[in-house]
Amino acid sequence: MQNRMMPVLISGLLIAVAPLLADTASGMEAFKKADYATAFSQWKAAADKGDAEAEFDLGVLYAKGLGTSQNMQEAVRLYTASAQQGNVQAAFSLGQVYAKGWGVPRDDAEALRWFQAANTDNPDVSVNLGWMLVEGYGMAQDFGSAAYWYTKAAGRGHAEAQFQLAHLYAQGKGVQKDEAEAARWTRAAATQGLPAAQARLGWRFANGRGVPQDNGQAYFWLTLAARNGNKGADKLRASLAAGMAPGDVTKLDQSAQSWQESRKVLAHK
Repeated sequence: MQNRMMPVLISGLLIAVAPLLADTASGMEAFKKADYATAFSQWKAAADKGDAEAEFDLGVLYAKGLGTSQNMQEAVRLYTASAQQGNVQAAFSLGQVYAKGWGVPRDDAEALRWFQAANTDNPDVSVNLGWMLVEGYGMAQDFGSAAYWYTKAAGRGHAEAQFQLAHLYAQGKGVQKDEAEAARWTRAAATQGLPAAQARLGWRFANGRGVPQDNGQAYFWLTLAARNGNKGADKLRASLAAGMAPGDVTKLDQSAQSWQESRKVLAHK
C-alpha cells in the first residue's frame, strides 16, 4: 500500500511546490524590469506559504521601500524566517543588519552568528553573495566583502566568480587595482569556456592590458568568444583580421576550432 501511494504523494508535492517556484521566478522577472508592485505581490504570495527565497526577496523590498513602504522591522522578520530555513543570502543580510543596527539594536555577537551561518563553501552561493554586495541587493554595497566571496568561489574554479573578480581588480574596487591579476583571473575564466571572459581576454591581448600585446592571441580568444555566441567580439576580431596575413588568420581559426573541440572531448570524459 505504501509503495502504491508514493507516486501520489510525490505528485501532490510537485503540484504544491510548482506555484511557489512560479511566484518566486515571476517576482524576480518583475524586479528586473523595475516593476516592484508586481514583484511584491508575487513574492508575498510565496513568502506567505513559507518559501525561503521569496521571504528573503520580499525582505529586500521592505528594506529598500520598493513596491511597498520601507519597513526595516518587517525586512528583519522576513530575513530571519528565510535564514532559519537555511537561506545563506538572508543569513548574510542579517549579519549586516545586526552589525549596523538597521531596524534592530546593534549586536556584534548576533552579527557574527549570522555571518558564520552564511560562511558556505558552495561556490554558487558565494558568487550570488558577491553579486549582492556589488549591487547592494538586500544589503549595503561593499566591494571588499564582494571580493572576499568572489575569491572564495574563484579559488574553487567557478568561472563566473573568476570573471567578476577580474573586474574588481581591473577597477580597483574592494582590492588594490592590479591589471596583471585581473588578466590572470580573466584567463582562468576564459580557459573554462566563459564567452564574456574569452572576449575580454582577447581585448586585453589586443591592448596589452595586464598581458603582453599580441594580436595573434587576441584574435584567437576573440574567435573562441564569437564561436560561443559573444557578439561583442566580432568588431575587434574583424579589425585584427584585416591587419593579418590570410594564412595566419586561417591557422588561428583552425587552432580555435581544435581548442574548442578538445574541450568538448574533455567535458564528456
